[in-house]
Amino acid sequence: MLPNNEVRVPRPRIGQPAVPRDITAEFTEAASKLNTGQLVKDETFTLFEAVGALEIMDSKMDSGYIAPGENLEEALEDNYDVRQPLAPEQIVGLMDQLLCHEVAWHKGHPLSQTLFTSIYLDRLLWPVPKTIEDARFDRVPSESPLVGLVLRAYCLALVKACDIVHARVATEYYYEEEDFVSHLYNRNLLSAFDMSHFHRLLDQATAWLAEQTDIDQKLKDAIRCRLAFRHQFLSALDQDLQVLETRSTVNFESCLSELVPLKESVPLGKPMPEAFSLKIQRKLASTVPPRPMVNLSSEDALAHLERLCKDAIDMQQMLDYTGPSNFKTAVWTLLSRKPQPSIYIRCLLQALIVSNFNILGTVPVKDFLYGELAELVLPASLLLEANIDEVEVPSDPRFQIAQKMDGFLKRFSQPFVDTVRCACLNRCRLRRTLCHTIVDWDNLQMEAEELDLELRVLSAEPPLQFPGGEPTWSFPLSSWAYHQKLVQFRLILQMGFELSIYSPEELPGMYWYLSHICSTHLGHIDRIRTFTVAARKRDLMAAGSRPGNSAQKASAFHRSFHALERLTTHIIAVDAFAIALHALYVVLARHKILPTASSAQAYSTDRLRYEIRMKPFIPITLPELVPYDEYQREAALEGDSDATILERASKAVAEARKAWEANLANGAFIEDPSGTKSTSPKAIKEDWNRDAKDTMRACIGTSLTIETVKKALAASTDGKPLNLEVTVPEVGTKARWHDWWVVPQVSEKKSKA
Repeated sequence: MLPNNEVRVPRPRIGQPAVPRDITAEFTEAASKLNTGQLVKDETFTLFEAVGALEIMDSKMDSGYIAPGENLEEALEDNYDVRQPLAPEQIVGLMDQLLCHEVAWHKGHPLSQTLFTSIYLDRLLWPVPKTIEDARFDRVPSESPLVGLVLRAYCLALVKACDIVHARVATEYYYEEEDFVSHLYNRNLLSAFDMSHFHRLLDQATAWLAEQTDIDQKLKDAIRCRLAFRHQFLSALDQDLQVLETRSTVNFESCLSELVPLKESVPLGKPMPEAFSLKIQRKLASTVPPRPMVNLSSEDALAHLERLCKDAIDMQQMLDYTGPSNFKTAVWTLLSRKPQPSIYIRCLLQALIVSNFNILGTVPVKDFLYGELAELVLPASLLLEANIDEVEVPSDPRFQIAQKMDGFLKRFSQPFVDTVRCACLNRCRLRRTLCHTIVDWDNLQMEAEELDLELRVLSAEPPLQFPGGEPTWSFPLSSWAYHQKLVQFRLILQMGFELSIYSPEELPGMYWYLSHICSTHLGHIDRIRTFTVAARKRDLMAAGSRPGNSAQKASAFHRSFHALERLTTHIIAVDAFAIALHALYVVLARHKILPTASSAQAYSTDRLRYEIRMKPFIPITLPELVPYDEYQREAALEGDSDATILERASKAVAEARKAWEANLANGAFIEDPSGTKSTSPKAIKEDWNRDAKDTMRACIGTSLTIETVKKALAASTDGKPLNLEVTVPEVGTKARWHDWWVVPQVSEKKSKA
């Protein structure tokens, strides 16, 4: 410790002055000798030294740095004149460039690298306009109506559209600089101005343009369709949550129609790169180093906008609530599109899913949760029918049941709704979120089990007596929580294939574990079905002595049995396909023809890889984690011959095809048992059917691969290596028929000339 008045002064270094030299070649040569993933670290080079190595007043790190001799005004301002007259083709080019920057912002790039590089937008927004008339490029009217009227109206409407998108995204769950960058750099996006001002300016610009006779007709049409698109896009975004009432897709459909001529007229525009500048970054309130401008092609920008409009239209098809299972299927199917819907669509859907404690604006969260319970574990049950408002005697069991269920609702409603809302996250974050929520649901299951014990006494539930066993009770709430947990367990594993988390040598084991979870889930569903059948029998026996509502109860049990049957068919299909791919990969791995990651053997072992893959499931009490030794034995199919394993794969893939055909025949949604026709989401149903057909294509591809391996084994003699080469197709390629099913591509080795 130093005295308070003593300061330690660093000692000056004594020696020869440093002589700089170029070490690029030496550094490159040394780095080339390192293996992939190898890290070199100097123990004495701490974080303090790393931060100290950043040079202050370096142009690469400081956007406000002005070099010696550089004029301050020239460094901050551009010589571009925003009042200069522009030709119609330049107006078209500017509109298209602004549109590309807008889409780049939608895709997650900061405003400082996109729209805020525009000199025109900078002059509109700074200084902050007090009135809509102040929002001009140079605070005085321009002499050119193409600039002062047409381009100004377009720019103002664009900024207002960004304001609406920013307001919606910023209020929902998203990941900063991963999904979206909400930083406005101390600028205002005209949020204080009413929407009518922007529509009025666009109408004035369109009317003026129609009166002009000295502009080429093609250029007039090009400018007109851009103004019309901006008008309709602004109206479409302005609907926001009001779409629950309006149910109107007119504006987004008009946007799609205007995108056709807009796309065709892109070549007519003349780009104006001088109207965009990175110098504006020096005036923005930012703590990040200077970053380059993001330039998106018109083709990519228009394709993104087209998908956004189509997703918005299709999203409105799911606003009619037809039950919890149908609703969850629609949400998952829409958000599983490739490419995934834009962040604006996903955030808007988050708000639509639950708003003011209502699902889709009309269904209370209580009805949503109780509907799920009735569909799976409690059809026509007293636990869901008991109402604290109808029974006011505290000693009445129904009053106490209603109190307990009200506590259950308060504890479970938010986690249950979040299982649906989390699908709105990007796919990587979705899987990571599931890895956290599955632990929460493990705790919720234990809480539900304690509540089941109390409700069992209050409802006087009779137990089931199995031959040679002890009396067994249904435990409906904990069974439902366990079902939710198993669904998340399966999604985590399957999304691992989609996100290419597993290396090729891990595929056999991960497909085995997927099959193991499916088998566990099937056993649990059979248990739920057993108690549902018993409840139905008791209800029929009591119907004679207590008639009334028999048709309604029969309908509830019918829907429950139908939902359980559909769920069983789906999990059987997943289980069978997982068994087939597991067996196929085991044979390929045995003969050492399965590709391996370059760093797999150098930096890890099978046990370590298993531990890291199972890390999310270690805290889970049920289902218990499979010990590594048992996992290794089962996943490797020790003791089974190649012929036996391939025969198992053939039978499993045949069963999988039949099960997926049954899934496709069942359809995406549970139909209303009353027989009344409801408007089904056609586009979402098509996506669901396409996904099921892609899975069936993967089944067919697996069958062909199995036959190829069988022929190669039959042709191989005297223990010679198989004359095969294997390729594991990557996600997004044509050879990968489905993201969740990695079907290996097997072919004969090409002889070397």
